Amino acid sequence: MTVKSSYGLMLGLILVLCVLFAGCSSQSSTTTIAKVTTPPAAKYTAGDIITNNASSSFWLITSYDSTNNLYNRVLVQKNSDGTWSQVTGASLQDTKMDVEKLYQVLVTQVSVASVTYATPTVPTTVQTTLSGNGPIISAVSPTTGAIGSSLSVTVTGSNFQNGASLRLVQPGLQPIAASGVSVTSTQITGTFNLASMNAGPANVQVVNPDGRSALLNSAVTIGVASPTISSISPTSGSPGQTYTMTLNGQTFTNVQLVNLVSSSGSTEIPCTSPSASADTKISCSLVLPSSATPGVYGIEVITSDGTTGTMNSAFTINNATS
Repeated sequence: MTVKSSYGLMLGLILVLCVLFAGCSSQSSTTTIAKVTTPPAAKYTAGDIITNNASSSFWLITSYDSTNNLYNRVLVQKNSDGTWSQVTGASLQDTKMDVEKLYQVLVTQVSVASVTYATPTVPTTVQTTLSGNGPIISAVSPTTGAIGSSLSVTVTGSNFQNGASLRLVQPGLQPIAASGVSVTSTQITGTFNLASMNAGPANVQVVNPDGRSALLNSAVTIGVASPTISSISPTSGSPGQTYTMTLNGQTFTNVQLVNLVSSSGSTEIPCTSPSASADTKISCSLVLPSSATPGVYGIEVITSDGTTGTMNSAFTINNATS
């Protein structure tokens, strides 16, 4: 029994060793092969001009760095003769993936050296020498005008050219160009519309067609427009009587006094308590003294601005027996 047991144990050990040996042999015979991935080649090379379907910008590939997968590119434009030039001298650097994703259209292939940045040429200014002398203003007549009215002036001087313009200038306002301008070498006439001007001094300017000009400071003084009387009612009365007088006209603003004035200017009869319902109508109370001298009188309107409007031979004082 002891001999048989020994044989069985040895046989088991041999079988175990054979299995282990077979496993080792099989494992050592297996070889692992590493897979090597080669990156795709660059789509563009130096000299390629590329763009995309959503933009009209063109880019020139100037170089490609295969180590870092970077493109260098510059912005270019096509010239009328078919050549290409750089829009700016600046160069951009972007990854291969970004450039090939954004710009998928190859337009053409050129020599990088042929595409240069052309510095814009600044045109040379030609200095023009003007012959003769510029205009000179010596006088302007008249020298006053009223806001809202028209002012016809005569400007005298020298060196005025045919086609010269005439302007009225006030600081802070647009210059007013004269209409109906007539020019000789020593005189210019024209008419200004003073509707948009301010009260105060204004400068007169003459501009010749060659660009040279002359300015006479404070040549014209613009004032508040004077009142204008167009009609009155009644137009006659008798001494010792009281009348409500109505005046029609324009610019009845801030009226302080309304008077009847004799033809000699020696007698004034006030029309008291003037009241302007608008700047075109005034009402006042006219009391004719019993001692009033019969005759034809004018009527005047005086404003708080000191302007005066007059209508001659406007009212008749009848004889006391009338």
